[in-house]
Amino acid sequence: MFSILVLTTAITTSKAQDPNFSQYFFKEMYYNPAFTGINPGLRGVITTRNLWTSVLGNYSTQSLAFDFFDRKFATGGLGAMVTKNTQGENFLDTWMAQIMYAKRITLTPDFIIQIGAGVSYIHRSINYEELVFSDQLDPRFGNIYETEFVEGIGSKGKFDVNTGLAMRFNLKQSPVKIWATNTIGCAFHHLTQPDFSMLDDGNEARLPIKFNANWYSMIKVNRSSFYNTYFLLAPGVIWESQAEAETWFDGLPTESGSKTLSFGFNAIIPSKLSFISSLYTGVWFRAQYLPYDKLSDYKIEGNSLDAVIFMLGYIKYSRNMKRLYRVSYSYDMTVSSAGLNTGGTHELNISFEIHDLALPGRTGSRSAIPHPADRFFHMGR
Repeated sequence: MFSILVLTTAITTSKAQDPNFSQYFFKEMYYNPAFTGINPGLRGVITTRNLWTSVLGNYSTQSLAFDFFDRKFATGGLGAMVTKNTQGENFLDTWMAQIMYAKRITLTPDFIIQIGAGVSYIHRSINYEELVFSDQLDPRFGNIYETEFVEGIGSKGKFDVNTGLAMRFNLKQSPVKIWATNTIGCAFHHLTQPDFSMLDDGNEARLPIKFNANWYSMIKVNRSSFYNTYFLLAPGVIWESQAEAETWFDGLPTESGSKTLSFGFNAIIPSKLSFISSLYTGVWFRAQYLPYDKLSDYKIEGNSLDAVIFMLGYIKYSRNMKRLYRVSYSYDMTVSSAGLNTGGTHELNISFEIHDLALPGRTGSRSAIPHPADRFFHMGR
């Protein structure tokens, strides 16, 4: 019950943090609006994430996103995303609805740049009726007293803005043989720094500006004996920087530290069998770099590994490699001082892509857009 009191204190006095996703490479729009429409055609992604399942309370995030690229959108991509984050047993709920647009600049058939921006509406609510405060507790009989706490605002909504830059390009072994497609991006979030203080006491609780940068690559290794004639190796890294993780140290197990680094790789499992060749697995590592003065108070070692992430998924392409669906699951094994008793974190991701979908032109025909990733799959086979 004490943690419930601390939860409210964190909400009203500390800077909030954004939830993270372990499978960031499938949550491109969440991390950077410039990735809107980065893949040709239509894409849909749904994700659910449960943090620290053995910790009392419900700490979870759900997200649904769609984006579509077509040259008729001023040669750009248009997307929409809805995200819900729950902390505690519905004590604190945060909803975010966002629309995004990214302008594409095609330098060559193998090199594109996108500049994007997003406008979001964030709504945060607190259920005060379920909270128990320390002045209500008797050491022997428990919750028997009335609290002197004066309830604040039950809910608040604010608009916010983010922006980013993304690049995708192919690396070639020869003019007709592409062996890697690289995706690089960086973004700034919460440019308006909206205030989500729930108490009318003059204190602010602004969302701090967040910066992230990431790189992800798909490397094709040809093997004629495999079912799909090659297998993919996909290394990547993402760096996130936001304000100090004050809320975590005040008792709320939010994920984002002041600085977070995640790195690892995914790989298609090579096989002569059709089903096995559609499986892919990954191993990722996450390190959090937290303020030393905060760490020393709680006897937590800084600059240390936070979690090892294991991923397994199934991906199915159409015969022309223009359409796919994907199901992937990841488990975060906590290796920091928080320990394995947290139960770890579970994340499920389901997505589809239709690359050859385009709006009808003036003549009524549909024309899909050439794209570096398409050339990666089709050239030199």
